[in-house]
Amino acid sequence: MTPIQRTLLAIAAFVTIAVGTFIYFITNWDASKAEPIGANGNAAPFILPNKLRGLGQSPSPALSTRTTA
Repeated sequence: MTPIQRTLLAIAAFVTIAVGTFIYFITNWDASKAEPIGANGNAAPFILPNKLRGLGQSPSPALSTRTTA
């Protein structure tokens, strides 16, 4: 078996295992055991600051001193 054939065989084996485990996962899925996406109530998935900075707003107070290059 040439090195190219071994490489192709290894790729085919990997794809076969990946597809097989995906099919196994889908066929054994039990929706009654899964937690719904919105189950955490009103909690935000991430924390936002009270005042968001965007374009056109004043710069940070930390940059109040002007420097020249």
